Amino acid sequence: MDEIEDLHISMERLEEQKRSLEEQAAEQAKTCRDLSDANDALSARTLALANESSSGPGRLMDLEKQITDLRKRLADANDELDRTRAAESVQRVALLDELNSLQDENGNLRNQLRQRPPAGK
Repeated sequence: MDEIEDLHISMERLEEQKRSLEEQAAEQAKTCRDLSDANDALSARTLALANESSSGPGRLMDLEKQITDLRKRLADANDELDRTRAAESVQRVALLDELNSLQDENGNLRNQLRQRPPAGK
């Protein structure tokens, strides 16, 4: 009878150990899946970085060409702006001169009108 009871206790202990091992195996399987997902993500990122670095010098040269072109376009636009401002300034001076001439002429005509004898007298 003691032997049966010992076997029964041993069987219960083994079943408990089996459950514990199954739980550990499930946790380890989840950890393996998580590590595999992380490895896949890192591999993809490594590949992307490798592609970027291999196209990096060419891309850098393209960007430098774009920067040079944009700087030239900016300089051209600034030159055009300076020319436009200069033309506006010349036009403004000419218009002010014309306005002054017209004001002088207007003043002279008023003086002439004041000096005329009244009509009808």
